[in-house]
Amino acid sequence: MKTQRVNPSTMNHMQLNSMSNMMGMMNTIQKIGKGKRKITVKLDKGDKKFLSKFIDEVKKQFSSSAMGGATPTIASFFDYVKSIADNKNQNELKLSFEEYEFVKKMLVDSIKGMESMQLKWYQFIKKGMLKVLAKQYRGLLTKFK
Repeated sequence: MKTQRVNPSTMNHMQLNSMSNMMGMMNTIQKIGKGKRKITVKLDKGDKKFLSKFIDEVKKQFSSSAMGGATPTIASFFDYVKSIADNKNQNELKLSFEEYEFVKKMLVDSIKGMESMQLKWYQFIKKGMLKVLAKQYRGLLTKFK
């Protein structure tokens, strides 16, 4: 990606915070796949199914992002997590520290995005579904903490 100069005095606090988070995410993405997988996360059947669906959604987001698709290391990491989540015999997911932090950050960002959605009063069904989905994300996040 080409670097871009920005005048900090013309940006508000939220934009600076967003750019800082994005730079941290880009730094983590570059480190994925390079460390040894020492951290073990134990998953049960429901968490594995939900993680598999979550990884599918994240793959879609990365393929349609401004980066022009996922890098090969990110794609191989997503394939690894999906294969573990789809395998019925394995209940442990082994991750390096960078991969672990990346998955946690993706889960936290998803929860924040769902909680920040403002829905109209007549969208009560969608609001209920978002609450259930956020609860599932929080349950999966507790497995990673």
